[in-house]
Amino acid sequence: MAQQSQRPRAFTLMNLGPAIIVGVELSPAAESRFGPSLIGRVELPPGNALHITPPSGAPCVNDLRIRWSDGSAQERAREDLCQPRRVLNVSTPSP
Repeated sequence: MAQQSQRPRAFTLMNLGPAIIVGVELSPAAESRFGPSLIGRVELPPGNALHITPPSGAPCVNDLRIRWSDGSAQERAREDLCQPRRVLNVSTPSP
């Protein structure tokens, strides 16, 4: 019940892969309803980090989809965005 009163916190996304991140989308856990990219038209080059704020009203536990400039995508299930000081390290998925 305590988690219901919590709100998702901003997190840092670190691009550890060789490709550029072009999209970061959230969906409530296990619902596969990804919304628009949280980074808009911003691109995140390799070796860089971006501070991302989830939309208000988002639940704590979300599935996260990262889209890369090479057309690949990576999904991370059940990320708890209510955890403090969150850094997500991602790398381009293997073909």
